[in-house]
Amino acid sequence: MLKIGYLKLNNPLAIISSDGSGYLGSFDGSAGLIMLGRFNLDEISPSEIKRAIDRVSTRSARGFSVVGGGLEELAEAAEMAAREGHLMEVELPRNEGICDLVGPVKNAGAVLSVRASRDAVEDLGSLARELREAGADLLHLDLRGLGPAALKVVKKVSDAGAPPLVVRFDLGDFEGARDVLSMGADIISLSENADPDFVAWLADTLKRFYEIVGWYNAPKHICSGGDLRGMAFCCPPVKNCPLLGALKKIGVTPQEFVKRKLELTRDTPLEPGEGTCFGSLAWCCKITKPCFMRDAVLDRHGISPDEYMRLKKKLAEDLLKA
Repeated sequence: MLKIGYLKLNNPLAIISSDGSGYLGSFDGSAGLIMLGRFNLDEISPSEIKRAIDRVSTRSARGFSVVGGGLEELAEAAEMAAREGHLMEVELPRNEGICDLVGPVKNAGAVLSVRASRDAVEDLGSLARELREAGADLLHLDLRGLGPAALKVVKKVSDAGAPPLVVRFDLGDFEGARDVLSMGADIISLSENADPDFVAWLADTLKRFYEIVGWYNAPKHICSGGDLRGMAFCCPPVKNCPLLGALKKIGVTPQEFVKRKLELTRDTPLEPGEGTCFGSLAWCCKITKPCFMRDAVLDRHGISPDEYMRLKKKLAEDLLKA
């Protein structure tokens, strides 16, 4: 379902062990990622971290988080992570700058996640942009205790141009998971104290949702409060609507938006749309919103609902990349 560097996750759930000693066998195969931590590089060597990870027998992708240590220790741990195919996570704050933090890990070839709490960083949006530009693979946000406000933080950081987001927050059901994913989260992290039956059920539900819909963390429409990826579902800006504010965020005029969307969908399955509101599937809404005109075009051209959403996902990525 997800590919982050050399990591492959079969679902967007991560189980995080707080001290590296938790029993995680009950999550074998249900969580997409099992991560041990926090290992202090001032007190433990990469070989000891490897031994701790090796004791966890799982079909899930594996990783570990570290604190402390200098750049030499950081690079040594990153070399081990790359060699073993593990995710390496480094926690903020550190005294070094972002490039000093990311550089040694990425130079060693490791997949890197940077973990931050809302209390430790003054401007999460600026941090997100810096990390993406520096080459970090993931940003892990701890948003527990925020309640519904966590969704606004995820949207703001996603819109700032973050690397893929791992979000830890107070999760109790599928609707909560879908809400945070629809605001721009890519992975949801849970503690080792999570109910294994709930994790297995949620992982299976998210996988089935993906198989049906084709985009497991598809955004809400912009007019319903969605993040910038929702522009893939927007109509042409022919009236005063929230899309205008979204375009202002990325510095694109309404005319440029129309031109870009038409260029990106030309000669693709999203180009046709005879009988739809604006004559092209480029302007049509997400598949979970009923529309007989859109569905008639999909049927006529042999495009399945999940294929349609995968095409919209690529369109969203290309619009934000352009």
